[in-house]
Amino acid sequence: MKSEQKELMKKFKVVVEDLMDHYEEYTDEEKAQIKEIFQKVADLNTILDKYDIDVKIDWNEYLLAYSQCFELMHF
Repeated sequence: MKSEQKELMKKFKVVVEDLMDHYEEYTDEEKAQIKEIFQKVADLNTILDKYDIDVKIDWNEYLLAYSQCFELMHF
């Protein structure tokens, strides 16, 4: 799976660079098509954000548990 991911990333970078290399010369319609594609990718990324698991640590809770552990060890 990692090799597939790397290959897709490589191809995507090549396509983006190729799309943007003469951007200033494109017609308004061509620029609009590129913007539409990028917007669809951004929208898809937002949908896929549900897979980005952000582990949040409650440091106050952690420090409280840590200090309680050492309090118990002193007795």
